[in-house]
Amino acid sequence: MNWREFPLARLLLPLLLGIGTEGVVPEWLQWGALSILISLLALLAFWQRPGWRFSRRWWFGFATHFWFFLLGFLLVHFHDERRRPSYPFPALAEEALFLGRVNTLEPTGSKLRLSVGLQSVADTSGVLRKVAGRLLVYLDITSQARQLQPGDLILFDAVVLPVPPPLNPRAFDYRRYLHYQNTHYQAFVDEENWKLLEHRPSFANRAQQLRHACLRVLQRHLPTKNEYAVAAALILGYKAELSDETRNAYAHTGAMHVLAVSGLHVGIIQLLLSFLLGRLRLSGPYWPVVRTVLLLASIWAFAMITGASPSVLRAATLFSFLSVGQALQRYTNIYNTLAASAFLLLCIDPYLLYNIGFQLSYLAVLGIVYFQPILYRQWYIENRVGDYLWKLLAVSLAAQLTTLPLSLFYFHQFPLYFWLSGLVVVPAAALILSSGLALFVLHLMPFAGMAIGKLLYGITWMVNALIFLIQQIPGSLLEGFWIGPWLVGLMYLSLLGIVAGRETRKFKWVLGALACLQGIAALNAVRSVQVEKQRVLTVYHIPRATALGVYEGRDAALFCNEKLARQQLEYACRNHQWYLRARPPARLALTGNGDGRSWWFRDGALQYGPHRLLAVEDRRLLSAMSVPDVDILLLCNGVDAGLEELRQKVNFRLLLIDGSSPPWKAHRWMEEARELGIDCHYTGEDGAWVGEW
Repeated sequence: MNWREFPLARLLLPLLLGIGTEGVVPEWLQWGALSILISLLALLAFWQRPGWRFSRRWWFGFATHFWFFLLGFLLVHFHDERRRPSYPFPALAEEALFLGRVNTLEPTGSKLRLSVGLQSVADTSGVLRKVAGRLLVYLDITSQARQLQPGDLILFDAVVLPVPPPLNPRAFDYRRYLHYQNTHYQAFVDEENWKLLEHRPSFANRAQQLRHACLRVLQRHLPTKNEYAVAAALILGYKAELSDETRNAYAHTGAMHVLAVSGLHVGIIQLLLSFLLGRLRLSGPYWPVVRTVLLLASIWAFAMITGASPSVLRAATLFSFLSVGQALQRYTNIYNTLAASAFLLLCIDPYLLYNIGFQLSYLAVLGIVYFQPILYRQWYIENRVGDYLWKLLAVSLAAQLTTLPLSLFYFHQFPLYFWLSGLVVVPAAALILSSGLALFVLHLMPFAGMAIGKLLYGITWMVNALIFLIQQIPGSLLEGFWIGPWLVGLMYLSLLGIVAGRETRKFKWVLGALACLQGIAALNAVRSVQVEKQRVLTVYHIPRATALGVYEGRDAALFCNEKLARQQLEYACRNHQWYLRARPPARLALTGNGDGRSWWFRDGALQYGPHRLLAVEDRRLLSAMSVPDVDILLLCNGVDAGLEELRQKVNFRLLLIDGSSPPWKAHRWMEEARELGIDCHYTGEDGAWVGEW
């Protein structure tokens, strides 16, 4: 493998580095980077003049790579909509009237979540001005809201608020996720405060309308919910109908990737179209051009209809480069083509670098391209069926090899039977996708449409049954992994060392890989020692509920309301427990009793290390018992008591208010605490309270 054969891959690396470092550099330096970028461009043009010395090629290479580093740096800077003069926030601190266009919409719980591209705003003074920016709008799901479609122009009155950070430790950071979609503010709009003005569909909106028409066809031919949801996700990338049970089944068996439209689906589309166009038996000087244009149009139409997710954009760009290369009858290096597609997409949207699907899809393709042939050659099987199954298995193993570190980092779990589910879903995906496309074309023909619909239903039902069966195999999922970015980096460095050693036949690279593995072991050992010594007390934020976590080494206990749903409790606490490497905690009633090695809990009173905490749900309990001085007073369930009254009954240093109390009452207590000079912590705004010693 010659590194010089991949020029775009070499230039992609400094671009990635520039995109990744933009967020840690002050803004004034970014304008300096723009000046350096222009100066370097002029210098590079000067070096290309006749008579420049070949001995200066290293300076030219350094300047070129530094130029692309600055390019990535500035792409992120100017892509952030908050830096544009027309961005209306955070200047609007009061209620305002907005005019915007609906880009996307999806139901979430009892609300309809809209991504709105703002066009105009009028504040309380009545002055109307043009703006540009994205806003997340939540509407009540009503008959009027159900009529909304992408492209609709709406007028709404709202108070805009910043997207809040996660309120529990190590929880999913939804604010960060939205930041990389250029969305930073949200608004909750009542039914009477918005109005639909008109429908202005764009090309993307028309593609989404076609998508919804196809969904109605699937719904008509797939009567059961699970089969319809899986077919809609696999064929059209529409996941809103997937139940939690189905999502978990596919995720726990390592088959979730097949429900995200990606390179597998685009590759199937290209193979089908190439086969159909090849049956036409046409010739002539213009036929290769027409054939390539039809392939490109079909690939990008499929990408738009399926939602244009980062994974499908990557695949569409990659297959577009491959199709053009084949039409020109040029040799195409797959690594260079991959780098070119990533380069183009990142120049359009540099935030794609932080998208999980974008990262995993490129790593999976790299793993398949490089490792699959190596693994496949290790076992020769004469039987055709066995050879085909081993080829599929080698693909799954190769993709898992390059995506495993990131999968553990993001999802904290590893499906042991990914190889078994891969043998099921990969060939089934081709059948389901082909049947689905045929159904969209022929659904108006009575007998043909019905027959294809029955076939699609049967295949989808069989795939679901097999996935749920694999999920039931004991030990199908290992979860609870928590690795940091340093461990991820060392894992990939060790993998690169092995690859470099194999390509160069130099043992020093293998030694480097072994050194990285030793570093992983050392970091894990240090973390294990920290875990054994940890002492942590946590008051989590759960709306309308109370939850206290006590962690002593790897032992854990959770005190919470008896009626609190397990799923709600896990959503708030599970990531933190995995980070602390705690064993599955014992769940105890908030009014019960419990003991540990160095803590005890009695009827809401907790003694743990330097912390003495008293949870108060009913002020009558304070009168019925002798209460000693405590460090922390936790007010739960909106207990009917004032702080002045509480201070007369119990001395405390810190006032804690959790999510079980209504926000209006929590704010009233916070105001009283401010007047009395009492330290106050409200989990609804300040996040969960964590005490460590």
